[in-house]
Amino acid sequence: IGAVGAASSPVGGRVRIRVNCIGIPDALEFEARKPLADLQREDMLALGRVFMSLATGTEILPADTANSQTMAQCEQYIAGQYSQNLLSVIMSLVRPRNMTNDPPTIFDVAGMMAQRAFDELSAAQIAVDNVDESLANEYEAGRTLRLLLKLGFINERPEFGVDSRWSETGDNYVLKLFRDYVFHQADGNGRPVMDLGHVVTALNKIDAADEEKIVLVSRDGKNVIVVSYADVARCLENAYGELCDGSVAPAGMRAPQMGGGPRGY
Repeated sequence: IGAVGAASSPVGGRVRIRVNCIGIPDALEFEARKPLADLQREDMLALGRVFMSLATGTEILPADTANSQTMAQCEQYIAGQYSQNLLSVIMSLVRPRNMTNDPPTIFDVAGMMAQRAFDELSAAQIAVDNVDESLANEYEAGRTLRLLLKLGFINERPEFGVDSRWSETGDNYVLKLFRDYVFHQADGNGRPVMDLGHVVTALNKIDAADEEKIVLVSRDGKNVIVVSYADVARCLENAYGELCDGSVAPAGMRAPQMGGGPRGY
């Protein structure tokens, strides 16, 4: 790589380290290119210095690895803070003690760290599961928000074109009663019932166009309608589509076209 070092290894997130500036030494030193074995040896020595720098919180330079006192202090600190396995990996990289005085290859390092690989893999899978769950929650929240926005556009609209009672007739009247069914529940004494579970359940069922039947009652109790959540979803799509077809966008903006149900949920 030729670019392994603390200055060219930014930390991404909490536990990921990336190597930057790859290929720049090759471009600058093209005519004086070293043998591959020498380049690999320098990379592994640099990798050891990066590991030691991260472990000690101090940048370790090539000259520091030749200083016995500095190495002894670093070794003592790492031994007190980290596992013996990590200490062995770092010291074998920065101060090789084999017959050829060469650091281990990347395959040797991978073998030394193999027992930790499954722990990291498990942690990565758990992180992916958490991200998937968070994404699913955000997606569901977005669908619920679209339903609320559509109901807000339709319910109690003063007029639509020449029809001053557009929101009080036909499918729109069903949506008005559904709004009361979801948000304006009350007990026998007329006190409001603040049941968030009921609200979320009702919105999810209309989102799924559930065939479950519900009873919608007008505020004066004179009108009673039995409909399914699927019927309410159809009424919502029809009414919202009618609004979109007759809407006029503000200057520089397009008319809102939020998806939903058969129209692009």
